[in-house]
Amino acid sequence: MAGVVTLIKDDHAKLEKVFKQLEAQKGDVKALLREVEELLVPHSKAEEEVVYPAIKRTTPDEASDVDDGLAEHQHVEEVLTQLLGMDPDEPGADGLIAAMIGEVRHHVEEEEEEILPKFSDEASNQELGDLGEKFTAAKEKYLEELRSSRSTA
Repeated sequence: MAGVVTLIKDDHAKLEKVFKQLEAQKGDVKALLREVEELLVPHSKAEEEVVYPAIKRTTPDEASDVDDGLAEHQHVEEVLTQLLGMDPDEPGADGLIAAMIGEVRHHVEEEEEEILPKFSDEASNQELGDLGEKFTAAKEKYLEELRSSRSTA
């Protein structure tokens, strides 16, 4: 099992590919937003449940950045919900999409350039591996919840 930092970065790369498609307006915007939702929401919730508490324990200096990350997760999820509830051709939708992408990219940059490197330096390989397994399991659980909530909606 890959370490949690590798798994997080892999998710970020997958999201970036979908963002590029959205920006290029290649494909069905609503379907791409659903793809963003399936990548982003389980990832965020798994980070909040598994990774962020470990970062706070291991690198307490990063606690305020982790709290900022939580706020960013919540805001992006709200914007995504708003986007999924509107017609992609509606006035303002493209601006909301651009704002959401910008916010996620900012969040990813902070995680990958500041928080995760410091955490990697402090955490053991064993801990990173264990967190990778827990992170993957939590993501699967949240993806299942997301899909089942859609089918009952």
